[in-house]
Amino acid sequence: MDMLLVILVLAIIAVALYFKDIKSEIYFIGILDIVFRLLHKFTILLDIKPVTKLIHKYIPSSLEAIINYYTSGILNTVIVWILFIIYCYFIHYLIKYLFKRK
Repeated sequence: MDMLLVILVLAIIAVALYFKDIKSEIYFIGILDIVFRLLHKFTILLDIKPVTKLIHKYIPSSLEAIINYYTSGILNTVIVWILFIIYCYFIHYLIKYLFKRK
């Protein structure tokens, strides 16, 4: 799980350096969390034991699960609230994009 945290931090930094705007970071974090949740839902729906074991061992169920694994106390609460705010921005950008299209 430690290697996963390093990879996630490097991916977030790479996206920030490549796109150079906060909107791309918000989209990346939102999409990443959705992918984690979909993978876990996929294993529950298919119920193939080797695949389920592999995904549950190496892939977290969500970004909040990663935060809860590595932090505790007030720091955990603060980071989860930051994640919540990021989700709100993600929804805002999606709704804005939906109504901008004609």
